[in-house]
Amino acid sequence: MMKQLIFSVLILLFMGTEVWAQAALDTVSYRFVYDVQARAFEKYTKMNTDEHRLDIGKSGITHYYSYWQSQFFHITDSIYRCGGSIQDYERVRHEKGIEPSDFLYFIFKNYPQRGQQTVDYPYYELFEYQEPMGQDWDFVEGDTIILEHPCQKAICHYHGRTWTAFYATDIPISDGPWKLCGLPGLILRAYDHSNSFIFNCVGIYQNVGDAITMMNEKRRVLKPEQAHKLIEQIYNNPDDYYRSKGQKTATYDENGRPFDWSKNPKRAYYESYSEEEKRNK
Repeated sequence: MMKQLIFSVLILLFMGTEVWAQAALDTVSYRFVYDVQARAFEKYTKMNTDEHRLDIGKSGITHYYSYWQSQFFHITDSIYRCGGSIQDYERVRHEKGIEPSDFLYFIFKNYPQRGQQTVDYPYYELFEYQEPMGQDWDFVEGDTIILEHPCQKAICHYHGRTWTAFYATDIPISDGPWKLCGLPGLILRAYDHSNSFIFNCVGIYQNVGDAITMMNEKRRVLKPEQAHKLIEQIYNNPDDYYRSKGQKTATYDENGRPFDWSKNPKRAYYESYSEEEKRNK
């Protein structure tokens, strides 16, 4: 219920914005597809499923994103251009089998320069932040085979969570799902120690040829901790946030009453930039 409420607000706001042009950054050489299980709320046991993709560019830029969220963007963009409605969007989404996604941002690694990553939020107000790439990994015992590739095990602590990763020793690409990277091989499986976020590679494709693109629009450039604070504010009460921006939005429960956002359960985030939360996890 909560997920659908937030998703409905997102559709309304996106379809009220102008269409954005795209700038090509690179051409996809390799694509790695991940089945993702993610916990939406800290105390919930239910895991949401998503399909994420890691596109490796020929010149070294990589793009990590939710395929479902990317399809949401393309569908709403097309419907907006034609003057369509939310009902049109829902019909097309169901026809294509596209599920709502909680992963609302794009990660561009080695951009704008090697060793840096840009995290791009195009669905609320347009903003981004940049930070250094990589984690400090410890190599541990626990070899396995994934998709017929021999893999070794490593562990790191990063932005409030402890992660375990299995990387393919025969795929010499130092990258992986989400922000995880920096190992001597591609990460095919990863999970945090609370099992809130689990990535499993299910497909490997070569010579893809698609373009890696980014919205070619002016953005607010924030610090990472500022961006995450803003996202928490939006999740805690998107109606209040957008009313503060002069947009008329309202969310109602199944009985037609204004939704009480103060009863929101605490969301589970991939990471935290709060020093207190980093110490407690």
